[in-house]
Amino acid sequence: MNKMLLAAAISVAAIAAPAIAANTTISNTASGGSVAPFGVPNTQTYGQVFTAPVTGTLTSFTLYLNGGVGALFGGVGTWNGTAGHGFGFGSPSNLYQSADVASSSAGAYTFAPNVSVTAGSLYVAYLSAFGVSGANSSTSMPLGDNSDANINYFVWNNSSDPRNNASWNYFVNFGDAQFNATFNAVPEPSSWVMLIAGFGMVGFAARRRSAAIAA
Repeated sequence: MNKMLLAAAISVAAIAAPAIAANTTISNTASGGSVAPFGVPNTQTYGQVFTAPVTGTLTSFTLYLNGGVGALFGGVGTWNGTAGHGFGFGSPSNLYQSADVASSSAGAYTFAPNVSVTAGSLYVAYLSAFGVSGANSSTSMPLGDNSDANINYFVWNNSSDPRNNASWNYFVNFGDAQFNATFNAVPEPSSWVMLIAGFGMVGFAARRRSAAIAA
């Protein structure tokens, strides 16, 4: 009986654990195209609108540049538009801003915002040189393919602060930036119930075993 209970508890915990520990990633690959320029005095913010695939935490995101701009910061905000492109959309609520980081070369720029997101809602992840001391060069951003439905469209902001700015300037559908992001999903209530039940069964089996030995 104790062995059966222990086996059942292990099975329950094994089923629940993946749901609790699961990460979800959205990503695309470089398409070979690019958009220019980025940096002072030209377009000072490049961003990518995406749909959160899960409810939980955005743990990291990566955007790419074809060259350095001296210095920049990364950020994440809510997005006030739809899944389509158009004018008058923007980021009315900033959720995360990194410290200024050096940008001396081409490559990946990765940040760890650890902000809460809701499945199906739109957000924008961005790189910005707005107001950053030492940000004075221009480069380009590589575009990505359209392989991930949760990566919606590339956007930019000219000469204004992207944070809490509900109307980014002038964007049309250029496609997607090369982009990837990782999310940690909030476990479903049923997963917690299953895990607690599993631990409870393990404890019960251990108590029964102790009682049997004592007898």
